[in-house]
Amino acid sequence: MRGPGLSHRLLATFNEGVTRSMAGDHQAALQSFDKVLAEDPKHSPALSAKGFSLARLGRAQEALPCFERAIELDPSSPDNYRNAALCQLELDEPESASTLLERAFQLNPETHYREAAAVEVFHLGQGLLSRGGRRPDKARYRHARHAFELAIQYHPSFIDAARALADVWSHLGDAEKSQHYLLLAARLRPVG
Repeated sequence: MRGPGLSHRLLATFNEGVTRSMAGDHQAALQSFDKVLAEDPKHSPALSAKGFSLARLGRAQEALPCFERAIELDPSSPDNYRNAALCQLELDEPESASTLLERAFQLNPETHYREAAAVEVFHLGQGLLSRGGRRPDKARYRHARHAFELAIQYHPSFIDAARALADVWSHLGDAEKSQHYLLLAARLRPVG
């Protein structure tokens, strides 16, 4: 009788964490996910949800191992690969991020999934440029460039990514590449 009670309690705790996460209270959500993982360290959904909350709190270094462990436990979930890729990108590891995204797209080959991931990657790049109070330096532009390049690679008609790349290359002092992406953005047509 103890087994089912434990699983119901864990499920309730997990659901409480999800509710808190959806409300934007990621710190409180972490407490719930940690309770679940203390009793069941192989609870893949709790690992993934904990990683998500850590990432939302700007703690990609801590979130990445959660997604990696969730992948070990459930290698069939494309979202864990995508979320790990976003952490890798935030940590300025574009090659690792690309490998993880490719695996996610193998598991979910639908175009809308790939395009939605590209939009997430693009927003991460924008966030990298707007982080902190000071104007972005060349290192931040290079870091964001990796995100924008992946975004346009996975969503070739993404006008905003092309424009962002033109701007980044302008700040990095490469007028030829900047002009290339400006022309690309001009040729692309909005979807819809």
